[in-house]
Amino acid sequence: MPTVQFGGIVSGLSTKDIIDALMAAERQPLLRLQNRRTDLEARRTAFGRLSTALTDLLTKSKAFTVSQAGASRTATSATPAVLTATAAAGALVGQYQVSVDRLATSTKATSTASIGTAVTDASATGTMASLPLPGSITAGTSSAIVNGTIVSVTVGDPSTTSLKATADALAAAIQAQIRTTDGAATVTASVVNNKIELSMTGAAASHAVRFSAGGDTSNFLGITGLAGLSAVAFANGTPITGSSALGVVRTTGALDAAGLTGLTSTATGSLTINGAAIAYDTTVDSLSTLTSRINASAAGVTASLDRGNDRIVLTNRTAGATAISIADTVGTLGAALRLAPGTTTAQAFGQTAQVTVDGRVVTGDSNRITNAIDGVGLDLLALSAGTVTITVGPDRVATRKSVADLVASFNALADQLDSLTANAVGKPRGALASEGTVRGLLVDLRTTIMSTASGLPSGAIRSLGDIGVSSGVIGAAVGATRRLSLDETKLDRAIDSDPTRVAQLLNGVGGAIAPLVSRLTNLTGASGPVGSATDGIASALRALAGREPDLERRLAIRQAAIERRYAALEKSLSLLQSTSAQLGAQLTTSRG
Repeated sequence: MPTVQFGGIVSGLSTKDIIDALMAAERQPLLRLQNRRTDLEARRTAFGRLSTALTDLLTKSKAFTVSQAGASRTATSATPAVLTATAAAGALVGQYQVSVDRLATSTKATSTASIGTAVTDASATGTMASLPLPGSITAGTSSAIVNGTIVSVTVGDPSTTSLKATADALAAAIQAQIRTTDGAATVTASVVNNKIELSMTGAAASHAVRFSAGGDTSNFLGITGLAGLSAVAFANGTPITGSSALGVVRTTGALDAAGLTGLTSTATGSLTINGAAIAYDTTVDSLSTLTSRINASAAGVTASLDRGNDRIVLTNRTAGATAISIADTVGTLGAALRLAPGTTTAQAFGQTAQVTVDGRVVTGDSNRITNAIDGVGLDLLALSAGTVTITVGPDRVATRKSVADLVASFNALADQLDSLTANAVGKPRGALASEGTVRGLLVDLRTTIMSTASGLPSGAIRSLGDIGVSSGVIGAAVGATRRLSLDETKLDRAIDSDPTRVAQLLNGVGGAIAPLVSRLTNLTGASGPVGSATDGIASALRALAGREPDLERRLAIRQAAIERRYAALEKSLSLLQSTSAQLGAQLTTSRG
């Protein structure tokens, strides 16, 4: 308690020091409560760290008993370009001879003809901008390489220049160059079956023609499907035909204005594919919107547009010879897309995959076969000319990593326990140093993990020590045996010599890891010692939290009362001093 001092203005007492000393004594219960709370919070944090370390060790242990890490397998293919293989844990070690006889394909429904309004030789006389081409042609220059010489033509304004005039100009340029060596040749351009076609007559020999040059500034050749084409033997009767349809359906804008031939505008309609109804509105929806709606539906198909041939393609998402059911429920959209509703006229049927494994034929609905070799998946990439050897063996790298992770997790737990239970003289005391159960936990777990497996028959491998895990040798330095170590070479030898036995030791119910999982599950459970201790601490903290504000209020009231008492004392002393002074003055006067 602070020493009481005198020398105040009235009383001569240091009332502030007196009040502080009195309140310090009054505050002792609150200080004890706050110290208790600090201790409880430190213990709660410590149990949290312990719980995290125990949970990590449990997770690493379950990698064996749940995920079967001890039976990890690899599968390798002698010809990965033909097929690859993956093996699940526990797959039977061995070699298999596999031939890929047939790849799986999916049924496709493709428009039987172009679905847009075709460009004809007659309609090609209209301006390029007015035609339903697959893109907008730009003005500029386009080139052909004729017998090694570049010839170029000017592509005029598409709003005033016709497709026919531009094609004729290209044919004339090619003809002019050919006639430098073959004077009677005539080259003409026309539109045949919705594609541009260049023909030659009167030539005495064949000629090499290619299209596009680096200096071209117009996309005319690309839009018409001539870009990149070559005719090394352009001769009489062997025309050059563009690869793209000229008149195509429009993918944007309402279906009514998309150029679909045979579409009866019904405003709203319904196309049913594989039993899934696809609603549409021809005055609002575009072809792009329709394909997206099909792909998002339950029809089980993928809709796409073959722009070069102006056809829509529906592909079953599963392989096999299953037909695609197509019906115009309301409206004529299916017919306008030339998908032959109600028939399979437009369809090319898929097929199942087939492999032969050691003489046994296996089929599947996809190019991933999982029922040919137990625990092994085969991914088929190409037909095989003969058999491909698949080798299934133990995955030493994966097993080694899983065991190393277990050892590292155990050692991390040991580090935590050493820190939390530290009680050496002259060093910081651990928050759980007084917890007897926690202090003995490491020995308990080390004994559990290093014990001989009780559920395995007699043999050379019956404990983790037999596969390279140890807790130190006899005579090791003090503290060294509190950690585990792994001899990876010894583990590899054990896996190579008897992978099945190693898997039983690590994964099995009667193996070495299962008792550890059981013990850790109890320790980390809500009703286990860690959970119970944490709940008890939380309850105690809640109780203290309710008491602390009450004590603070009581102390405030007590301090105010003491301050009032000493203030009254000072006032009384002041009055007494005043009265004494007056009496003294009166006595002085009377004596005089």
